[in-house]
Amino acid sequence: MGRREPGYLSLTEYWIYTSEIKLPDQTTLMDRMISSNPHNRPGRPCIGAREGMLFTDVRLHTAVALKDKNPTFFRPDLFEENVEPTKEILSRLAKCDSLVKVRYLSEARLKDFRHLQFVPHMVDAISGFMNGSVVFDHVSERIWTAEEFRGFLEKNGNCERPESHLRVVWSSDEEGSFARTYGMRKIGMDDLRTDPQEEDREVLMVGLLTRLAFHLFRKPEDEGPFEFDEYGDIFILELGDRDGACRKVSIRRRQVVSV
Repeated sequence: MGRREPGYLSLTEYWIYTSEIKLPDQTTLMDRMISSNPHNRPGRPCIGAREGMLFTDVRLHTAVALKDKNPTFFRPDLFEENVEPTKEILSRLAKCDSLVKVRYLSEARLKDFRHLQFVPHMVDAISGFMNGSVVFDHVSERIWTAEEFRGFLEKNGNCERPESHLRVVWSSDEEGSFARTYGMRKIGMDDLRTDPQEEDREVLMVGLLTRLAFHLFRKPEDEGPFEFDEYGDIFILELGDRDGACRKVSIRRRQVVSV
């Protein structure tokens, strides 16, 4: 595991909504994730020896929670700001009596991100065995039907990609509008938030923050400043101080000096 590092926390957590309470045994689960994984491609298994090491990692945890003891868990849109369930998902949540939490939490700095591949495939396998109805990514605040989640993996079983775990939203508060990430915590980083912006800059700000977040997913050690070309202009992005749950990002356009 390595030594714990003060202030460092990597958290990846999914909730599988169902009405069953018995988790599959580890041997059955391992077979489904490795050799019998429906998302495998010829010569490209989704879970190999590298990811399989996590089966015995103490940072991996699964648990069942019952609806009668945790009723608020079954309406994640009421306690998370950017969860937007469809009518179909709300209907399914109302019929579920239990949920399975799958969590990978590390206070030791991660040397690689194999957990980003392992955990979604474990979630899909458990959902299949336990007749999962809805899957909720608690960190990126994204919610799917179980079939949608399975289809997401079917399209591309490689989940060690930023687009599999990260999203950028446009939000507003008393200070104004801003772009904000969800999902950076999975790689042990604070989520990012731009300074307040004009409403008509939504597309530009979301695009720039998405590019920065994707870059940091691939190179988390990079402290910047970062330069991106967007709509024919060069923008310089710099990481600032932490503000609540997010780290501020300042964005300025590079001035072109005419000769």
